[in-house]
Formats: sequence, C-alpha cells, structure tokens
Amino acid sequence: MPCIAVLTSGSAVNARPRIEAFRKGMEELGYVEGRNVHYELRHANGQLDLLRESARELARDADVIVSSSALTTRTLKEESVSIPVVMVAVDDPVADGFARSLAHPGANFTGLTANVLGQAPRFVELLSQASPKLARLALLANPSNPTHRAFRARMESAAARAGARTTLLEASTPEQLEIAFPATGEDVFDGLVVMYDTMLYSQRIRVVELARDTRRPVIYPQRGYVEAGGLMSYGPQVEQNYRRAASYVDRILNGAQPRDMSIEPPVRFELVINRTAARGLGVQLPPGFLKKADRVIG
Repeated sequence: MPCIAVLTSGSAVNARPRIEAFRKGMEELGYVEGRNVHYELRHANGQLDLLRESARELARDADVIVSSSALTTRTLKEESVSIPVVMVAVDDPVADGFARSLAHPGANFTGLTANVLGQAPRFVELLSQASPKLARLALLANPSNPTHRAFRARMESAAARAGARTTLLEASTPEQLEIAFPATGEDVFDGLVVMYDTMLYSQRIRVVELARDTRRPVIYPQRGYVEAGGLMSYGPQVEQNYRRAASYVDRILNGAQPRDMSIEPPVRFELVINRTAARGLGVQLPPGFLKKADRVIG
C-alpha cells in the first residue's frame, strides 16, 4: 500500500481544508484510505527543527510527498530528499531552484504554482479602486521567505507604474508583527499589500487586527484573511490546487517521473470582499466593484 505524505510548515487547523480537498481528489481517482493508500500528515507548527526532522523521516517512509509551500519544498531539497515531491503552492519554482523549467522540471520536484508574484499589477489595480488616492503603498513581507526579494521588486515596479511609492513593513516572526505596523497608517501609507507567506497566514487574525488599526485599505493574497475580518483578497484557490495535486500523485504511483511532468499554474484566481470590514474602515467601494467579486462576505 503506497504511503502518501503531506508536509506543512503551519498547523493542522490551517491545513485541514486543504488536506480535505486533496483527499477528495484522491477519492475521485479511486484511492480509499486503508484499502489502497495510506496518508501520513506532518505539521511543523512553525518550528523549523520539527520541519527538518519530518522531512528526513518522510524521505524514508513515504512514496510521494505533497509539499505545501516554498518553505517546506526548500527544506525537502536541503535535506536531499530524492523521492517524488508534488508542490502545491510554490510561487516561482524555477527561481527558487526547485526545477529547471516549468515544462521540464528535470528533478524529483513537480506540481503546481501559486503564481502570486505575477499578480502584482492586479493587487495595485484593485487596491486603487478601494483607495483612489494611492500615492503611498505599503508592503507587509517576511524577509525570511525565499520569494521576499522577488515580491518586493514586483510590487515596487507595479506601484511605480501606478505613480505610487512604496514602504516596506517586515516581520519574520509573530512577535515582530507587533512592531512592524505603525500606530496609524495615516502618515505612512494609503493602502497595504500583504505577502503570500506561511507565517503571515498562520497569524492572519492578528495581521487583520493590526491592519484594521491603521484605518487603511488592505489587500491580502488568500481568502482566509477576509474570512478573519480583512477587507479583500485576491489569490489562487489553494484548495483547488490541492485537489489537482491528486492527479500528480496518481500519475507518479502509476510510473510517471516527476522530472517529465510539467509544473502548472492555478486554474483561476478569486476576488473576495468583506463588506462589513469596508464599513468598519469607512471605505466607500465604488459602484460595481462588488459585482467583480467572486465572493462577498458580510
């Protein structure tokens, strides 16, 4: 019976909806736990040592590892894991050194991208509609994230084309979040973009609270922030990526080689808006803006 592992750097609570989507995808392909497949779920809860230990153990015990993020994928690579790895939400696997190209990965890593970096102009465009005077754009980023530099460069370029200058707010730990945000955003920025990052997402309730205190519009990269009270999000349907990851696992179990399996982008991105949050911030969303949303909360 093949052992399929799912490795996440966050908590089991955060990962549950995504793992359920992956299981559903496997079930649709005929895999039933305990009958013809076994799952091994590992969650590092933000602890790098535990993540490394889990990576080493899974390399011995699993047949395929489903990797949840750039951090988990990088850890697997640093631990010289040689079994097949299916990535679910790495933003740029070529730039991160996980694959030679998207069409021909050339190693034991394949899967799906998040492609959030490619949406930088869209983030600025949407935020401009919620904050018409977007002359100053702030970026909340995790400097320990491998895509930090690329995120900053893409966002600064998109902001410059829109006539806005940027300010960087950085936090690599939950404790640093408390000092990353200014007491009020009035004298610092007109709008804020939050980076696609595992640590930030795990602290999304606190991130939303701190962002709300600035009294400025914020756009997030994942729906979970909006469900926690944030204003709006634009990003890939990550659960859908997990569901699609099942087809990669199936093909690998049937003899396909990861090095020959092209890495694919998300099927679609979704815009989610929280009307209650907009009212609380005093943000007047323009007529028709809500109609563009794939989902409206509140």
